[in-house]
Parts: sequence; C-alpha cells; structure tokens
Amino acid sequence: MNKIEELKAQKDGLDVGADIPRYAAQGLEAIEEGDLDRLKWWGIFFRKQTPGYFMMRLRIPNGVTTTAQLRAIGGIANRVGRGLVDITTRQQVQLRWIRIQDVPEILDRLLDVGLVTLQTGMDNIRNIIGCPAFGLTPNEVLDASPVARAFTAMFVGSKAYTNLPRKFNVGITGCRENCTHSETQDIALVPAVKTFGLEEVKGFNVLVGGKNGSGGYRVASPLDVFVRPEEAAEVCSAIVLVFRDHGSRDARNKIRLSFLIDAWGEAQFREAVEARVGRRLDKAGADQRLAQSTDHVGVFRQKQPGLNYVGLLVPVGRVTGAQLVELARLCEQYGTAEARLTVDQNVIIPNVPDPILGRLTAEPLLKTLRYDPSGVMRGLVSCTGVEFCNLAVIETKSRALQIARELEPKVPATKAVRIHWSGCPAGCGNHTVADIGLLGTRTKVDGKVVDAVDIFMGGASGPQASQGVKVLESVPCDELPRVLEGLVRFGEFDRVRRQIRMLQPAAPAAPPPERPGPAPVSTIRPDEIAEGGGKTITVRGTEIAVFKCEGQLHATQNWCPHAGAALSAGTVEGGAVVCPAHGYRFDLRTGACAPDAQLRLKTYLLVPDGPGFTVQE
Repeated sequence: MNKIEELKAQKDGLDVGADIPRYAAQGLEAIEEGDLDRLKWWGIFFRKQTPGYFMMRLRIPNGVTTTAQLRAIGGIANRVGRGLVDITTRQQVQLRWIRIQDVPEILDRLLDVGLVTLQTGMDNIRNIIGCPAFGLTPNEVLDASPVARAFTAMFVGSKAYTNLPRKFNVGITGCRENCTHSETQDIALVPAVKTFGLEEVKGFNVLVGGKNGSGGYRVASPLDVFVRPEEAAEVCSAIVLVFRDHGSRDARNKIRLSFLIDAWGEAQFREAVEARVGRRLDKAGADQRLAQSTDHVGVFRQKQPGLNYVGLLVPVGRVTGAQLVELARLCEQYGTAEARLTVDQNVIIPNVPDPILGRLTAEPLLKTLRYDPSGVMRGLVSCTGVEFCNLAVIETKSRALQIARELEPKVPATKAVRIHWSGCPAGCGNHTVADIGLLGTRTKVDGKVVDAVDIFMGGASGPQASQGVKVLESVPCDELPRVLEGLVRFGEFDRVRRQIRMLQPAAPAAPPPERPGPAPVSTIRPDEIAEGGGKTITVRGTEIAVFKCEGQLHATQNWCPHAGAALSAGTVEGGAVVCPAHGYRFDLRTGACAPDAQLRLKTYLLVPDGPGFTVQE
C-alpha cells in the first residue's frame, strides 16, 4: 500500500474539516503530518516554495461565476493573498499566500457567495469543465451545464467519492467546436444525436480514459454509449464508482482510469458500468462535433437576438484582486452580473446588448484583458510553474509572458498559434494538445544546469485528436525566443497534425460488425444537416453518408476505404470530406482520394422526394 492509501485508510480527507479551526488558532506547527495532506481534500495546499503559506483552490463548476463571487475572490486576494489570483485550465481559481489562521474566515466568506473548495485536490473528482459559452453560442447541440451542476451536486461533500485511487477529471459539453480538450478527460461527455424510432434525441456520447500526465497524453476511448441529459449524471457516477472499486492502488503514476481501461478493454468496462447502473445502455449516437476548435476569445453574436458575449484574454491566467473587482463592475453594467471562466484561462462577459457593446470594448480594463489580442498572445496557456508548484522544474508564467511579448512584433498579429507551457510531465498546461507544447526540464550548458524545455508540435483534441510529437529536446530557455520565432512564423501546424494522423496505426479497412441501431432511413431533408457537416442514412441495409457543402447535398459510401472510419463524422473542406481517422480527403462529386489515387468512394445520386431527397442506388 502506498503512502497516500495509508493516509486515506486512517482518516477520510473530508474529516479534517473539523480540525481547521483548531489549526488556525494554534498555527502551522500544530498541523499533523497526515492532515497537511488531508487539507487538500478541502482545497488547501501547503507550498514549500512559500514557507508558512498555502494555496486555496476554489470549485467553480463549468466556470460560471457571479459578480458577488468575483468581488469576494478579489477582496480575499487583496486582503490576505497579496492581490494575486490564478485562473486554471479547469475553469476555477487559485488564491496564493494564504496563512492558516485566515482559512476559516475565507471559507465562511466563500460560502456566503455560494463557493466551496471541497475536493479540488488529491484523489477526488476535480472541477467539472464544460463549454463556457453554453446557452449562448449557436454552435452547440444542447446546453450541457445542467448536467455539470447535477453531477457536481451528487459528489461534492459525499464520502462515497472521496477515496478514489487517483484524481479524476470530467468534462461535459454540448459545444460542437471542441473548446474543452475532451480527449484529455477521464470522462468526457460530447454532443451527439441518436434516433429512436421517429424521434431524434440530443444527448452525449461517452469517452473514457483520457489523460495528460502519468505517462503522457492518452486520447480518451469511445465507450460506445449514448446518454440522454437526464441520465448523464447517473452514468458518470457509475463510471467513477467502477474506478473506485476496481482501479489499481499501487504505483501512483500508473493508477489513472486509463490503466484500468487498457487492462480490461472498453467492452468489459462498459459491462461493469451497465451492471452498476442496472440496465443496458444505448449504443453511441452520431458524434456532432466539428473538426475545428475555438477559444471563445473575441466578440461573438449570441443565439439570442441583439446580444453578444465578449471573450477576454487573461495573459497566462493571472489576474489581480483589483481586476476581478473591476470585472464584476463591467459584468453588472454591460451584462447580467455573470462571468464565465474558460479552460484556456480566460474570461467571458455574456449577454452584452448591441447598443452598449462599443462602450464595453472601450473600457480601460479591456486594454489589459483584451478581446482582440495578437495571435501569439491569444493562444498562450501556462501552468503554475516552479514559482508555486512542488512538481514543476522550471518557471513558466513569467517566462511565457516575456517570450510571447518578444515574439509579438516579429510575427504577423493574425498568425494564430497555441503555445502551451507545462512545468513538469503532469501536463497541467495541456502542452500535448497545443500547436507548440513546451515541457519543462533541465539541461547543462557549459557545465551549468539551466532551465530548458522539450518542444512538441501538432497536438490536438477533438474528434481528430493527435498527440504532439517531440521535435526538439532540452532546448535552453534562453534560446527559446529565437527557436520559437522560426516555429511560429513558418510552422504549418494543421499539416503536421495530418501527418501525425497518417502515421498512427491504421484501423481495419472493413467496417465493424453490424449492431442493432436506428430504424432504416432512406430520405433526408437539407435542414437536417448543418453546413459542412454530415449524417448517416440507411438504404436497404447500406450506410450512406450525406454531406452539405455550400448548401448542396452530396451522398457517398459511409465507410472510408482506407481507415474504415465513418466519414459522416468527418468534416467538409473545399468540396471534399476529410476522414476523421487519418485525414484522407475524398472529393464529394467524384469520390476521388487526394493522397491515394487508388482509393475511391462510391457516390450516389440524390433525387427530389417531397420536402427532401432520396438516394438512388
């Protein structure tokens, strides 16, 4: 049994809450060794880099905050936290420089505005992430935020979920634009639709076993399960409890959910989840995600007429207490007293009416937290780094900002690039899914040990996820401005990603065995398919993919002749469908394959049939 398992066996982490007032009165020296770790169950983290001080991590489901909460956080930071607040890649915030004697007052103040710190560290379900533009963006299949809230309410404060083998990350999104890095999550619910008889239901497909740390990026596996919104929290709970009961508790670096999935396989794991739920789960529906992603930075029209949401860049996620207080004022004056945090460490002001949008963009705070940043700055993400983190080996935030500012005048402002910094292999900066990922390390230069990074390129999440490949190793940080300038100016990151996908092991060329599915459908209407998207219909037992390109419908065989993937899950670019598995392009009119002239899709004629079209074989 490892040290953490012994600690949990002696006393549940939540039970340390009763001791916090005593420790606050008696001081840091009075805290028992085991309780110093158990305080992490209450979101209170001792940091050896700041002797005598703690970090506190707040739980903010889906990144939704009120102006009362912003003022409370800003006020706490100004009063006892040296005015410093960090937004994390899990849509929550961290307070720094906290003394143990101030913790009870802070917890009370947070509770007054509806915030808690519970279970934000150690072997718990961490903050639930989701699309920050839920309910606003027209590019969503459904608003997934009620599911995030329901699941959070199910496990926070419950000892049924406080003794997991390891930390557990969950993402729940209805957004089609891949704004949450779903493939890095232990559980990811992604938007899907499924037909039951004549009814088309909007819900989620379930992915499991994704991760960044503990051996590197593992892309979450499809569980071949579709869940309706009203059953989603129950299924998430079942997955977590299967992990609790069957996950390994040996070496800490080999006990994430991904290792259980690899040991059992998806089919056995799904059976265990169904056994806990007590019923068979529906097979996966049609994935509704697009190939592209968004960071929600900028001014965007909402689906509500006359309203906009404004995404503001927070450089490397660091703000001051004073800026949060000012942000609260702007959200009340121009919006609806609400702000939303993003996984890229930024913030959104929703529900800004057209007539006052110009006044908001002219506010002084938006000269610092910009809605129109340069391409280099808007894609900048950084973990905490050695400044405050026990695991990091290099400084990240200040260095990331310095280098980005050096790069700004040297590359076109419109050249969008995602540069993510992680100070250690835990990967909290999500470096494996970035255009350019930087992983902290150390190297020797002229006999002296200096900060350095390994450089990765071509990472991506989304339905065509790919792990960035290491292209340079142990690059001294002093050399980074010169090295990154060349990569940013001349890097063709989409091409790199396509090449990575082609190098990945090919899936079987034949389609998978047929399984019971929706009733056959042989006709389709143009309004059933989004522009640039596809949908599967069945004609005499044959699956056919129908795509919409520039308002016109095109029909082809559904299965890619190279990878065996469902082309209806691909995207349409320049009159061609791009295979979601390996990026092969097939002309929608002729079926010709761009990279391999020997491959060709069968195409079908669509003939008018009432309000829609029928496939003519």
